[in-house]
Amino acid sequence: MAIAYPGGNNTFVKDLDASGRLITEFSRNPDQFALNSYIQLSNVSKSAGYYLKITPEEAARVLNANLAEFVWPDGAPRPSRNNGTETFSFAGYETERYDYDFTIGRKASEQADWNIIESHSRIKAQQAMTARTLSVHGLLQTAGTWATGHSIDVTTIPGNSGNWDQSTSARQDIKRSLAYAIEKVMLATLSVVRRKDIQLVLSPDAAHAMSESQEIVEHIKSSPDAYSQVVGDAGKWGEYQLPDRLYGVDIQVEDAVRVSSKRGATLASSFICDNDEAYLLARPGSLVAESGGPSFSTIHLFLKEDMTVWTNDNEDDRRTEGHVVDDFDVVSTAPASGFRFENILS
Repeated sequence: MAIAYPGGNNTFVKDLDASGRLITEFSRNPDQFALNSYIQLSNVSKSAGYYLKITPEEAARVLNANLAEFVWPDGAPRPSRNNGTETFSFAGYETERYDYDFTIGRKASEQADWNIIESHSRIKAQQAMTARTLSVHGLLQTAGTWATGHSIDVTTIPGNSGNWDQSTSARQDIKRSLAYAIEKVMLATLSVVRRKDIQLVLSPDAAHAMSESQEIVEHIKSSPDAYSQVVGDAGKWGEYQLPDRLYGVDIQVEDAVRVSSKRGATLASSFICDNDEAYLLARPGSLVAESGGPSFSTIHLFLKEDMTVWTNDNEDDRRTEGHVVDDFDVVSTAPASGFRFENILS
């Protein structure tokens, strides 16, 4: 049957009840996107502004093992050190507004045997979340996003023998890579960000390939918790044959799909997350950042308007106009708390 677009004469079915009122639709609830698990949101009142960045080094700076720079002998003036205050800077964000729209004719909406307005609103909400995910991964795939030394080809990590999908229980390349990166993050953040605060984000293809490596197969066999998550219903990523946590790190499989072909052309679709990269990202606390409090989330989404759904009945043209409006900026606010793995697959 040919595909049709909604019109006044094609949105009602003479015998829809005969199918049990079956409706085929693939819109995805925005709350189900993996993106919400590894970034943090900050609601802002203005489209452009600044956030405060305080360098962390002073909190751990002790130059002499004998604490000579801090000694205060009895009767002597209190030590005065001009370098005792840490530096800070202001960095900016600037949101941009996006509109995801649809138009449904009056006859189509009146005669449709399903809630056509609500259905299109769901579809546009998914489109908005897909666009958000694409924006975030555009930032993750940019070399300049990361702190110095926080992006590396996994085959060059000291002790590694190759790519993750070829790793064995003897080589332990995946385990060694995670340990190497987490140590880098801990050193850069004065151990404020630890393994429990970090998530490993990877694509479905990378997840499948990694789960088939001999290293991961043997790890799952030797771990009752991991095994039960993979073979039973308890695990989140059983379909990829991966446990929820790997070597103490939470896993997030970013399975958002982007369609890059125009309507009517041959379908071109792909997963947004790069197959040959994986990311360690810190995301403390809940999805929405605490106002005025410190945050070490690697990626921040500054939100001026959060996916507002708006519909308007146009009486002159006898149609309903629908919109999902999103106004945001994606910023790597704490690049020292994250890490980028490159060349993970052979």
